[in-house]
Amino acid sequence: MTKVRVILVEDHHVVRAGVAAFLEKVPEIEVVGETARMGELLEMVEAEEPDVVVLDARIPGQPVLETARLLSSRHPQVGVLVLSAYNRQEYVVGLLEAGALGYLLKDDSPEALVRGIRAVAQGKAWISPRVEEELVRVLRRGGRPASGLSPREKEVLKLMARGYTNLQIAEALGLAGQTVKNHVRSVLGKLGARTRVQAVLRALAWGLVSLEEEATEADRESPAQATDRQVEETPSPASGEGQESRLKSTTGGDLEDDQ
Repeated sequence: MTKVRVILVEDHHVVRAGVAAFLEKVPEIEVVGETARMGELLEMVEAEEPDVVVLDARIPGQPVLETARLLSSRHPQVGVLVLSAYNRQEYVVGLLEAGALGYLLKDDSPEALVRGIRAVAQGKAWISPRVEEELVRVLRRGGRPASGLSPREKEVLKLMARGYTNLQIAEALGLAGQTVKNHVRSVLGKLGARTRVQAVLRALAWGLVSLEEEATEADRESPAQATDRQVEETPSPASGEGQESRLKSTTGGDLEDDQ
């Protein structure tokens, strides 16, 4: 079994050691590095080639947000999972838009952390239930989009919410790649979103999509999605109370970079 390689970034040594000790007990996860400094992190990523960076949202004196942006641009293959004590909008939205794929709270269950790492390693997003509730509350203040989505744009948006890349959307709907890019660009514009993560969050808040909807004929499972499902269905040795919530989406990077 290929293990998910993880780097931990946390300035509290006891917390970092505890998370590392817990993750070392999970067979499919390997902690390959630990640090509390952003400069060391970038060097460590170059050397260790991790699949996931678990990043503390706030480290005094350290440029966490800028580092998340650098990781997203320089190492787009590395998923960033934020582990935070804060669910405030500025932290959540700022880090998601900087390229983070996941945002968990430090008092979420251990199982949520394992599932979050699994999801982010597959290029999916994983949002803490309480964080998602706060985002929905904030986004609803802005009202629904003035311009409605076409039926085709709604199909594209649903697949975006399920974690499909542009190529997977093209395959699922039988469209050309450039056509899909045009639809995604139009969806972002109509929802007033700058990134795919933001677009899906707004769509969820406004009830335009639901992650619980049954898959349609067009929304069939791709090989990549099947692999992800098998990973998620694999029992984890971790245990814990609480709810876990999964928001599947692609990265918040430039539209042209999503292949």
